[in-house]
Amino acid sequence: MTGAAGPVAGSGREARPASVALLAAAVGRPDRAATVTAELTASVADAPAGQQDDLAFAAVQAVLPQTAAWLVGRGLTDEQAAASIADVVRKRDRYGVRGTGLDWFCAVATGRVVAVGRLQYEVGAHLPDGSPAWGVHVPETGPLDVDACDRSFRAAPDVLRRLAPDLAADTWSCRSWTLDPGLPAVLGPNANLVRFAGRFALLPASDADEHEGDASVAKFVFGLPLDQARAAVARGRLQLAVLDRWRVGGHWTERTGVAPVS
Repeated sequence: MTGAAGPVAGSGREARPASVALLAAAVGRPDRAATVTAELTASVADAPAGQQDDLAFAAVQAVLPQTAAWLVGRGLTDEQAAASIADVVRKRDRYGVRGTGLDWFCAVATGRVVAVGRLQYEVGAHLPDGSPAWGVHVPETGPLDVDACDRSFRAAPDVLRRLAPDLAADTWSCRSWTLDPGLPAVLGPNANLVRFAGRFALLPASDADEHEGDASVAKFVFGLPLDQARAAVARGRLQLAVLDRWRVGGHWTERTGVAPVS
């Protein structure tokens, strides 16, 4: 089964056959997610700058039926496959193509990132020391219910081992602003975000954590670039806490946490 070029809803552009073909060849090859991003970018580089994002996104969306079929063939349910590929349009609508990053769209399209219940998982991830891990991501699909997360973590190992047996891991890895050590003081120990973060043991902080944390909070809490988020009017306790820390010269960090796969 191959993706078909043609108009893609919401993109305003028709996918180029060559772009679709190179991405379709990488479906089911989660190890190729990074390299195919560069190839896809190069395949539309001759277009006017204002059209390149739409052309690349059109190719991604054109192969998603193939992605879903491959996921089902690897043992995911129809519902899990549909939830996995749904993240492409959801992210595009919320953050745009450039704001999301073409690498994320290619990760979903190749089968590197899949949804299992409340959470998303990434095969082929690595810890800073190079050891293999399964990445954990939180899609914007509602409250981060503790029981729903428990069910997701229980179900995910079997799904991921069927999906990519050569990329099996015994460690969960999550890099997120939600792992900022100051979050419990802001939201309290029983908040869903805090209880989610509590599943992971933090790795030592890196030099990039502070800068990336501010940008991530701006993106995921406000849905805005950092400079606009700093000037935003707070809506809710979390946004108010973010702005309060910024106003006194503080920063939010993006930290990496790990947990054993049980």
